[in-house]
Amino acid sequence: MCQSYRKACACGQQTSEIFFGKMILDEKSIAQVYCPECSGDVDKESNNRVWDNGWVLELNLDVVRTRAALMEISPDRVTADWVFDEGYATWVGITPDDFQTRERERSEVQKLAKTDLKAYIQAMKEWGLNREKRFVSEGWRKAQ
Repeated sequence: MCQSYRKACACGQQTSEIFFGKMILDEKSIAQVYCPECSGDVDKESNNRVWDNGWVLELNLDVVRTRAALMEISPDRVTADWVFDEGYATWVGITPDDFQTRERERSEVQKLAKTDLKAYIQAMKEWGLNREKRFVSEGWRKAQ
């Protein structure tokens, strides 16, 4: 079973949820998370950070590299981008706060289930499709 970890961003204004695929990494692998409000001064030229729509996931690559053999990669080839894209430490869902926005959006649609089941089923389909299109158009890394 894989695990996830919630972490507040550096300024404390937002919370991300990070997914650890294949149970190789854990919260010790995460150095910091920056939301769009607090990522402005963060160095963009570092291989220990993943940039995604203004959000930054900063990894502790010393910790991550100790698990490189389990990820079947040479420690010197490990980058934050690779770890994120391979699913070893990535967002739960498409965005850092997907766990919050998904529940809020879905609860609005679920109100229809009590009054009009056919409309509810159609609304859920449309919600899912529109959601994916929105993520692609917004440029989220996992939607590309």
